[in-house]
Amino acid sequence: MAQINDLSNIIAGAQYMKKLNYFDIRESNKEFLRGDLWEFRFTTPPTAVYYPGNDIIQTRLTQVNPGIDYSSNGIEKQLRNNFMIYQQTSQITYGTLSLTFVDREDQAIKYFIDDWRNKIAERDSKYSLRKEDLVAECEMLILNSSRIPVGTLKFYNCQIMEGTFDENGNPDDTSDRADITMSMKFEHYERIFDNL
Repeated sequence: MAQINDLSNIIAGAQYMKKLNYFDIRESNKEFLRGDLWEFRFTTPPTAVYYPGNDIIQTRLTQVNPGIDYSSNGIEKQLRNNFMIYQQTSQITYGTLSLTFVDREDQAIKYFIDDWRNKIAERDSKYSLRKEDLVAECEMLILNSSRIPVGTLKFYNCQIMEGTFDENGNPDDTSDRADITMSMKFEHYERIFDNL
């Protein structure tokens, strides 16, 4: 009788952890999404600012880091007798974007960043244009191995926070001024799964 119970336990246990067998993991030969397959563009550039065009942006942009909050936050209230109520709320949809560029001698990226900052607060008079003319909309496409979009991140009401570039003088010719970083903040983002 003990042998029958042991046998039934072994048979019952065989239904669990089946996916841990290396040779059974096929998943229809699906590829992993690669981190280097993406495209970023300004769908609506700031209207009052010099814009070099999406071709230059996409050619010289080397890295995009969206600062998206992935947590689900909550509200906490304490009642009498130390009784705590915690209510889960929606996600935070504002955040930041960090872009890294390699600029050329035409200084297209550098002028784009400097003009955008200058239109927000002009250096000499501190005059500023309307927010409506200074915000942008952007999108980042996440591509699969066939270069087909499988995900889209749309960023709304983007405004430049900072843009840094090298204006130092160096004693030799082994350095360049190509690396430029730009940070933006956005008020809302939308995530779209294009392949579902």
